[in-house]
Amino acid sequence: MKELREYIGCIHVHSVYSDGSGTYPEIIHDAQSAGLDYLMMSDHMNLKGREEGFAGWHGNLFVSVGYEMNDADDRHHYLIFGLDNALSSELTHEQYIKVVKEKKALGIAAHPFEERISRSALPGYPAITWSSLDYPEIETIELWNMMSHWLELTTMKNVLWNVVHPRSFSTFPSKKLIDWWDNANLVRKVTAIGSIDVHATKFKILCLFPKAIFDYKVMFKSIRTHLLTNEEWKQSDPLEKTEAEIRKIISSGNCFFSNYRRGDAKGFRMWAENGSELIGMGETGHWKSATVRAILPKKAVCRLIRNGQPVFEQKTDNLEIKVDEGVYRLEAEKDHRGWIYSNHIRIKENG
Repeated sequence: MKELREYIGCIHVHSVYSDGSGTYPEIIHDAQSAGLDYLMMSDHMNLKGREEGFAGWHGNLFVSVGYEMNDADDRHHYLIFGLDNALSSELTHEQYIKVVKEKKALGIAAHPFEERISRSALPGYPAITWSSLDYPEIETIELWNMMSHWLELTTMKNVLWNVVHPRSFSTFPSKKLIDWWDNANLVRKVTAIGSIDVHATKFKILCLFPKAIFDYKVMFKSIRTHLLTNEEWKQSDPLEKTEAEIRKIISSGNCFFSNYRRGDAKGFRMWAENGSELIGMGETGHWKSATVRAILPKKAVCRLIRNGQPVFEQKTDNLEIKVDEGVYRLEAEKDHRGWIYSNHIRIKENG
């Protein structure tokens, strides 16, 4: 496998410019302390972080500033990156996903299938979801949103534990959403990323002292998205070039996401090869058959998925398996929890 540069960061971050509790300097400091390479900021309905000059390099951390769009009913949340100005709040979701596509920006469907599983779910936090993802303009989704996952599993009975131990509950992405994603990729390419949706909202424990639900430094050590590229990000490059490179990598699907709570996934790679030809995640090999390979930084239960169905499972840190035509991805599990999720690789002789 050819050597690729790997940039690790967190997507979907809120600041005081919407409903987050942290200022940009505070958030940037925590991200630097966590060793991240990039952040993708997404305050609700505004680009103030960009207007105030926070987009760009801060030491070794690159900050991309987009925003989170929603419709008049506060549904169909959509992360948008690559626009100089926020779109009209009067647009419907059908309209803004089309505009984003037309403008060649990056749109990411946020917490698309969010639900409240228990009748004793936290009051005041209704599920914010999508009525449907079946729009050709939707090309990227949040497959695992940390805050959304927390809200789905938190009830009045376990809220104290989940506030004090914010990463202990993280298990797996929604099976319903994974199934949709696998089925969609049989027809067209839909990239998946992991996100944190961090607000660091203050919550009073026993009405006595404030505790941030998922403060920034904790969330930066949860769900991370790893971007793979041949290009080196240079601080001397124009802001627009690095931002465009980030959008390009995500759109292409040459990325994976991991749950840092289960271990550092840096160095994971998945690819397919046929003779001297190689393809990576998000790419298509026009072959009748291939060998799918993967390397992991630590041993884990690796599950190879073909056309939405598991076809191979083994605890390993080095996978090599011959395959026929199909749409393949890999998921790795540690401590009976989800750890690494790749994007799809296509093996298809024709088309």
